[in-house]
Amino acid sequence: MKKLLLIALVAFMALGTAFGQREQRDPAARLQKEIDNLTTELSLSKEQVAQVTPIISENQKKQGELFAKMREGGGNIDREQMRDERMKMRAETDQKLKAVLTPDQFMKLKAYRKKQMEERRAQGGPQL
Repeated sequence: MKKLLLIALVAFMALGTAFGQREQRDPAARLQKEIDNLTTELSLSKEQVAQVTPIISENQKKQGELFAKMREGGGNIDREQMRDERMKMRAETDQKLKAVLTPDQFMKLKAYRKKQMEERRAQGGPQL
């Protein structure tokens, strides 16, 4: 009985992990999750959501292209170059978002990103 329970637990955990990875790889799901988080964190209006969505979508597309380009390099990833590229993308995105968000919302965005970075750092993930 204990073995059966252990096998079921391991299978359940494996399915949960696989589902989480699949969600991260689905661009539409990633975009929707980010928009939902921003809407909640920044109290975006419907009009702002409509304006922010293409900005975030474009940023995610550019990041995906950057990661693909770096992977094509045969595993020789220049982390400093990648960080610089991502910082450049972040600055461009911020300029576009600043035109849509109120000053208070933009400050909340910075705080939200700081919180995300701290969470990634705590999990041992990539930081920006």
